[in-house]
Amino acid sequence: MQRVTRTPITHSHPTVEELHDAKRKRRTGAIDRLIAEAAECGDCADRMYWTLIYDFEHAPMTTNLAQLKESGVCPPAPESLSDAELFVALWDVLCGLGDLGIFLMHTNHLDDRTLYERLMTRILIEPVRDLPPDSDVHEFIDLVGGGGAPEREIYQAHYATADERTHYAQESGCEVPLAIAPSDRDRDLPKPDSSARCDSRSASDGGGNLIEQALSESLGEDTDEELY
Repeated sequence: MQRVTRTPITHSHPTVEELHDAKRKRRTGAIDRLIAEAAECGDCADRMYWTLIYDFEHAPMTTNLAQLKESGVCPPAPESLSDAELFVALWDVLCGLGDLGIFLMHTNHLDDRTLYERLMTRILIEPVRDLPPDSDVHEFIDLVGGGGAPEREIYQAHYATADERTHYAQESGCEVPLAIAPSDRDRDLPKPDSSARCDSRSASDGGGNLIEQALSESLGEDTDEELY
């Protein structure tokens, strides 16, 4: 009897770079199609314009948590971690976000566990557009950027300059006492280079009118920089 040797079927998983490269090609191809369709109709065929349209309106939806996991960063649930373990997990997330072009601002008023819990239960699970890293876009998530009274008071207590505090006191009629921050991590947070487009969203709002702001900038209109 003849014995047949069967070779096991193996399924290779794409590497992180292969996943990112596929996203880059998908993005470039989609933008090319938008430009071609616009040109056929005699509309604006400016590449920057249609890049913004794709990035804000057509790119697939995901979450930052899903993007981190694709990159090999799988943050554990906060309640499963000791303080020492949570410190390591937090910086894995912060550095992983930095590699994706996503940067946090104004985090010193939160201790490590509070920040990690905020990330895991709110920020990282918000729907976002799935853009590849190094797509000439930087996103800043401002932990006091909601614009409400509580956020303004936190900013005054922890981050405002002397001139900003004086102006706020004159405008509001009250002075917010300075507070001692539980952390000094902001100076060590990952930072971007200066070459990419910078978008901003607060930790409590998805960014609202960023597309209107970015499109206005691409068309040369004057806009005020605003953190939502």
